[in-house]
Amino acid sequence: MTVIYGAAGADSRRLAWPLLSAAVRIHWGWDALPPVGRSPRGKPFFPGLDGRWFSLSHSGGLALCALSDGGPVGVDVELVRPRRPKLPAYVLSPGELAPFDGSWGEFYRLWTLKESWCKREDIPLFPPRGVPAPPPCPHGCYAGEGWRAAVCCHDAPPPAIRWLDGVQPVPPAIS
Repeated sequence: MTVIYGAAGADSRRLAWPLLSAAVRIHWGWDALPPVGRSPRGKPFFPGLDGRWFSLSHSGGLALCALSDGGPVGVDVELVRPRRPKLPAYVLSPGELAPFDGSWGEFYRLWTLKESWCKREDIPLFPPRGVPAPPPCPHGCYAGEGWRAAVCCHDAPPPAIRWLDGVQPVPPAIS
């Protein structure tokens, strides 16, 4: 089963890990996060807990956390904002570019789908045009005012994101 939790705040970078803590407490009943390891490419995972996977993403004031006990998972969220006009042709594969309607909302839907698939597979996203369009796999696309998100999983994607209130950001490190 795959679930996605979300939180909103001023600094999404500082929300991602507290969101993961809250999500594992709610979904798996864990009192605290277990140790987190990193794959050779840097993907975080729970060592020794092969039946539990997670993925984090943040953009602007939004943070997402996907949890899965059905296989590796990847999630991505992006704020929709205009970019360089040639960006879609640079990052989208020919298969993605063909049905592309030219809107930034559609661009970010395709981008989040591509990035969530790369996160699930733990493969590099760059150069993005070199990454093929994700193959048909269980995925879900989500949209809100000013943002797009996607999840790639090994089972049925959740119908919606479970937004949590009260997730407190990690305070900045003092140097």
